[in-house]
Amino acid sequence: MKKAFSFVVFVLMSLVTFAQTTPLIVQLDNNSNPYLVHTVAAKENYYSIGRIYNISPRLYAPYNGLNLAVPMGIGQQVKIPLNEINFWQKGTRKENEVVIPVYHVAKQGENVQRISQLFKTDNESVKSWNNLSSDAVSSGSKVIVGFLKVDKTLSPLASQGMSVRSEPNIVKQQPKPEVKKEEPKKEQMVVKKEDPKPEVKPEPVKQDPPKVEVKKEEPKTDIAVISYNGTGFFKDEFNRQTNNGKRTASNNGAGSVFKSTSGWSDGKYYVLMDNIEKGSIVMIKNPANGKAVYAKVLGGVEETSPGSGLMFRLSNSAAAQLGISTEKFNADLIWAN
Repeated sequence: MKKAFSFVVFVLMSLVTFAQTTPLIVQLDNNSNPYLVHTVAAKENYYSIGRIYNISPRLYAPYNGLNLAVPMGIGQQVKIPLNEINFWQKGTRKENEVVIPVYHVAKQGENVQRISQLFKTDNESVKSWNNLSSDAVSSGSKVIVGFLKVDKTLSPLASQGMSVRSEPNIVKQQPKPEVKKEEPKKEQMVVKKEDPKPEVKPEPVKQDPPKVEVKKEEPKTDIAVISYNGTGFFKDEFNRQTNNGKRTASNNGAGSVFKSTSGWSDGKYYVLMDNIEKGSIVMIKNPANGKAVYAKVLGGVEETSPGSGLMFRLSNSAAAQLGISTEKFNADLIWAN
């Protein structure tokens, strides 16, 4: 019996490994939304599968009618929805992301125009991705209709990444040589004018570091927070996501602080939370004084601090606005349901 069980597990793992190295075939659900099918392998869970496809378990679990508290079984097939976070067809991408082609199996009578309509893209993109010179497509052929975006440091699928059309970077590189040519001229002119006072200048230069530290202190950040009414840049987006507070979920738990350069002058606060989709806006409230801020979810706590037991981690600029002076604290959290 043990040998038979081991053989079955080996076959299933082999099939899963093979499936993840074969082309990603996209399908459409009843609402014409694209999705992929993943076969659960040994030792995989909701979060590891989410990292593979760059999607939160909070999104794909209910899509499959699954409960996060109930483990999945080996060999179980799970639908992975493709959305604006993990599906790429045009525009720019993040530096840490690579793209893997997603294929549609052409049916009898379909052409480039029909396939473009099905997957909400344009004819020229489909032709470019597939090196097609006409609208004709053979029945049964695999046609690239977009790309799965994954984090190259988290997803094992990243090894299948490929180069595709992207926004040109040449424009950003052109002004650099011009600046470099102008800078030495300015420096030489300044040196010539300041030659008589060489000993006076080093002293104020040594005083610059404490001035930079002062900018990070709370007195100056308070001024920036006031310009955002003490809540932050993402308040309007929170209202849109929650339909002005009519569609929310809430919880209370322990959190900690992480360092960030954002928020001190622009009110853009960020938070790390598990089981919350990246890009969601969360209201964090300090129950001790009633102050609240709105922060955007960058990722999960387990991804950055595995085993910490924390419910969330908040950027230090947001914590300062809440009047938090300790590294760990409790807070009330509200987000879109």
